[in-house]
Amino acid sequence: MSQTIDHPELSAAEWAFIKNLRALPDEALRGRVHASLNELIYFFQNPKCQGIGVEGFPCGDPRSSCEDCHQIWDMLDKVAARTKKG
Repeated sequence: MSQTIDHPELSAAEWAFIKNLRALPDEALRGRVHASLNELIYFFQNPKCQGIGVEGFPCGDPRSSCEDCHQIWDMLDKVAARTKKG
């Protein structure tokens, strides 16, 4: 059975990303990675470290703190450095 691709205009990096996702050996791990990546993409699409919002709260939300965003960015930097070390 052949697959059709609705949007074949993916870059080489995007194809490699998809290939790596599909290559994850464990179904439960694959599901966890997909969920984590969706949350990460949402975080990037909705940046919250923009200082004090109109409401007077950091990020415009009284439940958020600038420290939360900085912790996420710090962790992403650590993950990137770790993967570069191999």
